[in-house]
Amino acid sequence: MRITKTIIFTLMVLVLPETMVWGGSVTTETLTVAFANLGEQTFLPWNGTITRNPYMNPIYDFLTYSEPGTGNIIPGLATRWEMSSDGKTWTFWIRKGIQFQGGWGELTADDVVYTIRRASAPEIQYGTGSQLRGWLDKVEAPEPYKVICHLKTALADFHAASPANTQQLGIVCKKYVETVGDEKANSHPIGSGPYAFIEHKRGSYIKLQARDEKHWRVIPQFKNINFLLVPEESTRVAMLRTGECDLAPISYDSVDAIKASGLNIISVPKTWAPAIKMGGLVMTDPKRYKASNPWADKRVRQALNYAVDKEAIVRKIFHGEASPIGATQIIPEWYDIKPYPYDPTKAKQLLAEAGYPKGFDITLKTFPSTPGAELPIMGEVAAMYWTQIGLNVKIVPTDWNTVRSEWNSGKSLDYVWTHRGAAFPSSATGVSIEHIAKMAYAAFVTEKTETMVSNIMKELDLNRRSAMVREMGEYLRDEAWAVFIAFANEPYGASKRVGRWPTVPGNIVNMEHITRP
Repeated sequence: MRITKTIIFTLMVLVLPETMVWGGSVTTETLTVAFANLGEQTFLPWNGTITRNPYMNPIYDFLTYSEPGTGNIIPGLATRWEMSSDGKTWTFWIRKGIQFQGGWGELTADDVVYTIRRASAPEIQYGTGSQLRGWLDKVEAPEPYKVICHLKTALADFHAASPANTQQLGIVCKKYVETVGDEKANSHPIGSGPYAFIEHKRGSYIKLQARDEKHWRVIPQFKNINFLLVPEESTRVAMLRTGECDLAPISYDSVDAIKASGLNIISVPKTWAPAIKMGGLVMTDPKRYKASNPWADKRVRQALNYAVDKEAIVRKIFHGEASPIGATQIIPEWYDIKPYPYDPTKAKQLLAEAGYPKGFDITLKTFPSTPGAELPIMGEVAAMYWTQIGLNVKIVPTDWNTVRSEWNSGKSLDYVWTHRGAAFPSSATGVSIEHIAKMAYAAFVTEKTETMVSNIMKELDLNRRSAMVREMGEYLRDEAWAVFIAFANEPYGASKRVGRWPTVPGNIVNMEHITRP
């Protein structure tokens, strides 16, 4: 790939109309979606996790969007973008005339800069905070509709990383947040998206309503979207059958029953990666590395992988809606990394070589997530396999917030835990988030992973960089830093009132684009 003075990414600029509208006419109907988990139930981009995307994305607009079906990055608030020849400077041109909800004025470059600065502030541990801090040197708005991001290092797909709708950088109204303060802005968010926030009852529901004025990127086909918190899967299934909700994530065990009820199944492909992560493996940081953990030895980590029958888990727990894999993050270059085969004999041999012929005690913390209701039972099955090679497994039910807090504490962990790996439109995001020490969610870091990530970030030839990402995936697979299980789809039960949902592989987004039949 020949690098010219300026590489210009102007996807679809010549053919995009001034208003990029999907969908048809809005109706007075309400779309009711029941989720097992609504995340933090916070409403500013920088104070929660990606679990909030289903209800956050209709409220806010993003600089770029992942195109349904292809995953290609297409214009959003940014009509076009440029990358400098050294890959360190990205310029975004902002769409004119975009209005914030509630009469708070036009969205301009100042709002974009304010959002990026707030999201990358030192105290922010959620969302893209640590990524942005690792990448961003400074951001500026030299003109009302022009934003320039100066990066610390080259990044050939920055436009597909933090700015995209599959992440969490929805653009807020600077004037509104500064006028009412964070507390008010968080309890009643104002964005420029097609739906406005109406009401929230913590632990119960979130209600959104389509804006009266025509939106530039979508005309919603439902006047209202109600998001309900319904933790019990049996209750969600019952609500689908009685018509109390129109869309809900369901367990893999419920797919056949939902079909038999005359309802539909919509599966979002490669949404999450069930795995078991191991604590204390940030080897470049003495505070986060625990050499006394048995799994500090690669042979033990490999043994834990060989001991678990992934094919059986995919058949019995995921009912075929998953594929065994040798990775924890859903990155295109890692789609076909080979899983560890089931080989308990080899697992016992590796344990003996590592000095644990009779096994050892291990604590496994489990918790459900969204998606990921199956994580606890998957953990129990993995524990059963481990006991067969001599391990004494203590299962401790907990919750994600507790594990996350301990993970981000800067201390080494002496346990393993079930985990939901995510999908990333940007390979650079996926390889960096867990494998360089400066990241808040660093999980397995060696001098080699630091070097690999650095080299990937510097490479501007996308083909060469893709090959480097693949090489890193193979290295991580060999290091067995987690117990790799599968890449899983996420099935949703859908009522007859739901037509098309233009999903994006690996992400629960585009609720605002759901159509009627």
